[in-house]
Amino acid sequence: MMQPLSPKKQRLLDWLEDRIYTQHCVPSYEEMAEAMGYRSKNTVRVQLNDLRDLGYITWPEGSARSIQICCPRLGRVPILGAIAAGGLVETFVNEGVENYIDVTSLPYFAHRSRQQIAQHFALKVQGDSMIGAAIADGDVVILRQEFDPQAVKSGQIVAARVETQTTLKYFCQEGEQIILRPANPNYSPISVSAESLVIEGVYVGLVRGLL
Repeated sequence: MMQPLSPKKQRLLDWLEDRIYTQHCVPSYEEMAEAMGYRSKNTVRVQLNDLRDLGYITWPEGSARSIQICCPRLGRVPILGAIAAGGLVETFVNEGVENYIDVTSLPYFAHRSRQQIAQHFALKVQGDSMIGAAIADGDVVILRQEFDPQAVKSGQIVAARVETQTTLKYFCQEGEQIILRPANPNYSPISVSAESLVIEGVYVGLVRGLL
């Protein structure tokens, strides 16, 4: 198992990986120093040597501009429990990671860094209230943590919490009221006040047949 990185080294590794992945070339020491806010290129050199010694990156001898990421995109998202696709029920279990999903093959995660992937989690769906959105009982949904409630848009599917109860529904704002709409006519919408609602996550995709 690789040794955990300090925040300073992790920040450089994440930035470097994103830059190589999107630009298809290794940035110069000057570009790395500017991006990281380092005063000296020597600081970059020291950090890169440390990352190489720890096994995170490598390069051919004498050619540091040919850096390769040894363990690119550790794309694992934790499954934190279950959520109801029905009415409001007691909050999903979140007492520890039950399992992980490898998301490296999913298009949504193709250009995302370790740090961005780490902002996601997964839940097992129990119920069929979102069947019209192609989310079935037994699916594992992947959600992005949303730290800014104002960023959630009407029409997005969310894991919503009201006090100690949660559900997976469409988020629809109507004035001061929030309507949690199902995607199945057999279920009724749930109306709650904006103040009583917490968005646990925003739906980004699912995996079927995993569990």
